Amino acid sequence: MNTADRGMDLQERVSYIQSATNDKVAGDYDEAKTPGELEDGALVEGGALDLLSREAMGLFTQYAAIGIIYGMIPSLNYPIFNVYLQLEGYQTSSYNTLVTLGWSFKVFMGMFSDCFPIFGYRRKSWMLIGWTATMICLTIMTFSSLGEPYCNREKAAQRNSKACTKPYSKASSKDHDLFNLSAPDNGGLFIILSMFVSVGYVTAA
Repeated sequence: MNTADRGMDLQERVSYIQSATNDKVAGDYDEAKTPGELEDGALVEGGALDLLSREAMGLFTQYAAIGIIYGMIPSLNYPIFNVYLQLEGYQTSSYNTLVTLGWSFKVFMGMFSDCFPIFGYRRKSWMLIGWTATMICLTIMTFSSLGEPYCNREKAAQRNSKACTKPYSKASSKDHDLFNLSAPDNGGLFIILSMFVSVGYVTAA
């Protein structure tokens, strides 16, 4: 067999191997590709959701509420826990961690709600549970008193005193009555409730 014949035979073999490989890949793709009835992108039957429908508006409202709470709860750290109650630095840092703790378990909550539907609903029931827990915790926080501040700035202003800008140990003895040393103890309930608020709205998300 001359060189030209050997070259032609080699080309035919390579062409055959490529053809067989491409056919196999195409066959594998046919088995794995999206079914024809779902080619429009939907995962379930029913068609695309109307963005102006009641269902869509309910979903938009829910995520708007989640955004408000997600921005509101962590922002309480400075004015209430840092300034009003004068919590220690490690306590305020723990607060920031606890109020976002729910997002760390979001994937597990999603799996749990999918695997354990309530009354046949995988999302609606869990949304109601989450928002109910959030509403209860926020209501308790709303109607619970924080008590007296760590340092009464109104009285200090009436005396033209700058005691509230100083540590208690450096304040004069006549200004000691402006301080409420038990004020940091009042923050525990609000920290725990804030954590449950976070878990509640993440469950509903």
